[in-house]
Parts: sequence; structure tokens; C-alpha cells
Amino acid sequence: MRSIFNDEQKALITLPPRNDTEAEMFSQWDFSAGELNFEGQSFAFPDGFHAEAKARWLDGELLDVEIAVSAEITAECARCLKPVSLEISNELMYLYYSRGTDELEEFDAEYMPVEVDFFGRVLDVMPQIQESIYTIIPTKVLCKEDCAGLCPICGADLNEGKCSCRNEEIDSRLEVLRDFKVE
Repeated sequence: MRSIFNDEQKALITLPPRNDTEAEMFSQWDFSAGELNFEGQSFAFPDGFHAEAKARWLDGELLDVEIAVSAEITAECARCLKPVSLEISNELMYLYYSRGTDELEEFDAEYMPVEVDFFGRVLDVMPQIQESIYTIIPTKVLCKEDCAGLCPICGADLNEGKCSCRNEEIDSRLEVLRDFKVE
């Protein structure tokens, strides 16, 4: 998998005062991105992607960070290879905590946990933005749900009609099914 992310890209959010559970801090970013090769398919991000993060303390040790990402991606249809443009977006909730914090049990189901060495005045959430992008990339892109794909013999686009080749090649083990009639 080749990364679309530049190793120097940062997504810094200023943290609210440590003991203020009412204060929220918000940041947003627009990132440029190239092409991502993921699970055998190439995805292009022609306009980059947008990310937002909102941080608030749940208590003095646990930081709730909600991350939203969105982008327009282009890829080839997995069946007919036509270009497809898709809008993708996702919101994930992360729970940042310092090493040794014992209070995670009640939050495990709601959040994706992230352990940090310490909390400073700012937090780089770029690794979680990257994770969010990888989470929403589709495993299979189709131009339409019932895409017929390409003929395996001549390569004709079967969405445009039947091909002219003789598609008579049948696995010899299945030859007996050729004359099978369903009543």
C-alpha cells in the first residue's frame, strides 16, 4: 500500500484547558493528496481531502477527539474498468489517554483508543486522520450495482450489449449441465 500522505504533514489541534470539561477546540484542514494504491486498486484524490477535529476533555486524563474526513475520489470500476467518481466521508471518535490510565473500560465500545506519552498544549491528529481515510476507502468500486463487466474472452463491455464472440468455452466438468432444464 502506497501512502497518499506526506510524512511532514501535520494536523495540529490546540487542546482546551486540562480541567475544563465544557470547553471544545475545533480545527479544520484541507490537504492535497495524490494517488493511493490500496488492496489492489488505485484511488486518486483530485481535490485532496478535508478533515475536521473537535477536542474536549472528558476528565483530566481522557481526551475525546471527534474526527471527520471527506473527499472526492476517482477509481476504476472493478468489473468494467470505467472511471468512477465517489464522495466519501466518515466521522470517528477517538479517546486519547496517557499511558497507565485505568479508566478506559466504560468508553471502549464508543471510541477508538489512542495511547499517548503525554499531553502538551497541542495534539497532532494526523495518524488518526490517515486511519479514518483508510477506513472509508471502498474495497470494491462499481460504476453501478448491476455492472455486467467485460467479456472474459473478447474484452467487450457487456453493459453496452452482448459481445460477438462465441462464448462457448465451458469447463468440461460442467458440460453435463448444458442440457439441464428447470421446470
